[in-house]
Amino acid sequence: MRRAIREADAVVDATYRTSTQIHNSLETHGAVAAWDGDVLTVWESTQHTFAVRQGLHLAVKLPLSKIRVLCDYMGGGFGSKGNVGKHSIIAALFAMQLGRPARCILTRDEENLAAGNRSATLQQLRIAAKDGRISAIEHTSWANAGQGRWVANPTGPTNTLYDVANVSSKSYKVVTNAGALSAFRAPGYVEGTFALESAIDELADKIGIDPIALRRKHAGSPKDPMGGKRYSDKHLLECYRIGAEEIGWRRRRNGGIRGSAAHRRRGIGMATQIWGGGGGPPAYATVHVNPDGTVVLTTGTQDIGTGTRTVLAQVCADELGVELDDVQVRLGDTDNPYGPISAGSVTLASVGPAVRIAARDAREQLLGAAAGVLETPQSELRLEAGVIVSKGARTPLSDVLGKVDNNTVIGKGGRHPNDPDLSQRTFGAHFAEVEVDMRTGEISVEHIVAVHDIGRIVNPLTARSQVAGGVLQALGFALIEERFLDRATGRVMNGNLENYKVPTVRDVPTKITVRFVDRPDRRANNMGVKGLGEPPIIPTAAAIANAVANATGARIRHAPLTRARVLDALALAGARS
Repeated sequence: MRRAIREADAVVDATYRTSTQIHNSLETHGAVAAWDGDVLTVWESTQHTFAVRQGLHLAVKLPLSKIRVLCDYMGGGFGSKGNVGKHSIIAALFAMQLGRPARCILTRDEENLAAGNRSATLQQLRIAAKDGRISAIEHTSWANAGQGRWVANPTGPTNTLYDVANVSSKSYKVVTNAGALSAFRAPGYVEGTFALESAIDELADKIGIDPIALRRKHAGSPKDPMGGKRYSDKHLLECYRIGAEEIGWRRRRNGGIRGSAAHRRRGIGMATQIWGGGGGPPAYATVHVNPDGTVVLTTGTQDIGTGTRTVLAQVCADELGVELDDVQVRLGDTDNPYGPISAGSVTLASVGPAVRIAARDAREQLLGAAAGVLETPQSELRLEAGVIVSKGARTPLSDVLGKVDNNTVIGKGGRHPNDPDLSQRTFGAHFAEVEVDMRTGEISVEHIVAVHDIGRIVNPLTARSQVAGGVLQALGFALIEERFLDRATGRVMNGNLENYKVPTVRDVPTKITVRFVDRPDRRANNMGVKGLGEPPIIPTAAAIANAVANATGARIRHAPLTRARVLDALALAGARS
């Protein structure tokens, strides 16, 4: 490492900072509990009903069979609602003591104090180049974990994203009396990507090479640098090609171009994304076909606003061979077959394959029954839009089931393990075009192009919605969101939505273009899908920072890129010139 840096043609040695970001889900943490003397029922805003049940089991000393947790709908979590909370236990204890239902809902101020956060970080990067390639990366990070028991590692992207011969990373957890961190949509990777991708652009500028060209030299490897396993699939270079074309990368000029007025400058930047999202077991589902041909799909996962109900219904209807409207999805209930946490971009990649297996099991049972009723070989039958189709006839499924003694069919499915010899990752690239007011430091995001390689796209509408939401949340991290503490007392000074600014509809970029490679990852699972929850938030802030640097010639190394920080950077760049 030291030799590679010593013999480099150019070295960037820089410090990057990111500020504390608060989840600010529109629905705060909360639970309602009821006790009937035998069973404790809890209605919870949660990303994992089974984790809440386990936590309550330990807290109130009831058997798991005596606790039921439900989450029909919820108003956002972004990682902060993945486990049992004090509010859940308080509601349960009051309900059991009083014999009446009890509710415990956090206020907005309580939410911002006690529900966790994305840690502030201080990151030191040294990145070296030799003969037009990156020869070494050294990344040291300090993250404010509060009183948390774990640390979101910002060096994750550095360790996994690029094929570089010499990589060294260290990540330190700093314990403070300033509120514990909790998982927040790609924890660590948002912060780490901001630093890494900013440093790579700085290096590209220093050695006089196009930023995409420099990344391409290190982004095409089919093997994961961590462990050396082959990726199940990878199309990152295709993401670069699509994104560069959509943003009009050929228009990019060093030093930016003139904006809409003489005092405004326009620039283009980009950044890369890597994340997991391969999913895995355990995840189970049942598909219950009623005598009238309607279907009930049951699983224990929850829909946290991402359209899980719709997508799982699609998988079931397609595999079973019935109309989508005939499938009812029941989820968010610990009385259902086990479902995993809705976090880490694993929901569809974990539960979807189980649903497909359950639907296939039900279909084979139905076709077997139809073969007996219609006196036709099963191999000559198929189920299509709720109709049994044979060579010369079309028979409604309900007619067949009406002639079967046991006219109820239940298919069962469980998620198979992943291939231990493969690394399942998602990839992507975001491109940003911005305009900067050189007098006020205001940054206007004109266009974001988000390109993602996540395997098969099951529902284009919900997928595009996921990306747009991630981009908007990343915009807050990049430009405006920042928790302020009184340094003398540690008191949070902006624990509300009046003084803690989150993006609103007025902050949405003028244009968001979403593109997918949309090639099924057939070695990942039986659907060829991978997760999309986290990827859209990861590279956006870095792409915006790189676009601002391209527009102004000034590098802002602290997110959010507030007007004051932009003006300070402009003043420093002017002093240097």
